[in-house]
Amino acid sequence: MEGQTQLVCRDCGRTASVRGELPEEYTACFLEVVNRDGFVPSPGEGRVDFLCGACLATYKGSETADDEEKIRR
Repeated sequence: MEGQTQLVCRDCGRTASVRGELPEEYTACFLEVVNRDGFVPSPGEGRVDFLCGACLATYKGSETADDEEKIRR
């Protein structure tokens, strides 16, 4: 039985498919998608959303905004 899911970036909607026949194949495919497209769980959320690598590179959360002001001083 094949497992399949689709990762969706919460900010831009970019998608990537993860699929595999055995747990090892599924995990290997997930790691390939993470390495290739940079998908990671989005920070600071109560639910599991994902960000693609491009959106993560420009991500600015509340902690980042708060700390940015302190760093500039």
